[in-house]
Amino acid sequence: MALPAFAAPGDEAPAQVNAMLSGEIQSFTVNSAVLRSEVVRDGYSATTPEELAAAERAAAAAAAAAAAAAAARAAANMAAQPRSDASTVPYTGPTSGSWVRPVSGPISSPYGPRRKICNSAGCSNGFHDGVDFSNSCGTRVVAVSAGRVSFVGNAGAYGNRVIVDHGGGVESIYGHLQSGSFRVSVGDLVTAGTGVASVGATGVVSGCHLDLKIRIGGSFTNPAPFLRARGVSM
Repeated sequence: MALPAFAAPGDEAPAQVNAMLSGEIQSFTVNSAVLRSEVVRDGYSATTPEELAAAERAAAAAAAAAAAAAAARAAANMAAQPRSDASTVPYTGPTSGSWVRPVSGPISSPYGPRRKICNSAGCSNGFHDGVDFSNSCGTRVVAVSAGRVSFVGNAGAYGNRVIVDHGGGVESIYGHLQSGSFRVSVGDLVTAGTGVASVGATGVVSGCHLDLKIRIGGSFTNPAPFLRARGVSM
């Protein structure tokens, strides 16, 4: 058996070999006169080819497990970091520029108090914080000005909805949109007149129409005078 790093003289007796192992020596070489059973194996580690191969396999497995654990920790840390996406970062583009009507058709329900209506989706509010434009389902709805899309999805009683952030705390909200008609996604940049969806009758409604809301600093304002002040015919 070959164990390098120390060589005992070939004619040493087993007792002498064992005595030499009392120090810090971890491996040695003995001649064939020494029987395997005569070697006291408590102060060194054997390095037979089989044991070396097993140790290498164990070390490789431990390294792979450590790498996998480190990768899992890194992924968890990344997932825990707050995201800076289009839904959380305010749009900083210009608030000035061209403004347009979102859809043709007359205003069928103005901003202000109104009677409640209810259906399977719920009930409307007693105060209308937007304006309704009457038009047939499927009519194209466009962004009233340049901005970035911050929401696309269903909003319960408000039906399918798109929200555009115009910067400076100004948002336009398009409600009751037709299912399957979304033409934009969160994060998209739009200009005045960019198609966002189609008129629908989703949520609490009595028929096809577009509900347009304007929100400034988190509070709703009457869209009609707001758009008229920017040159839009209502």
